[in-house]
Amino acid sequence: MRQRITGLIEAGADFAEKTLRPGGAFVAKAFQGGETAEVIATLKRAFADVRTLKPKASRAESSEVFLVATGFKGR
Repeated sequence: MRQRITGLIEAGADFAEKTLRPGGAFVAKAFQGGETAEVIATLKRAFADVRTLKPKASRAESSEVFLVATGFKGR
């Protein structure tokens, strides 16, 4: 299941890179794990700042996080 989610995030990031203007942002819901690290590394190549945020409303035991990438560098 997590691999499919990672694939969706990668597809969304690819679309964002094709359509965003420089300085744009990308946000995706993810689940912490080994696959997430690879997505973060990819986002860091295209965006100036990439953060992983855990919402306060999320349960402590949940691995749910949001990937927030800002400052798109452009194509």
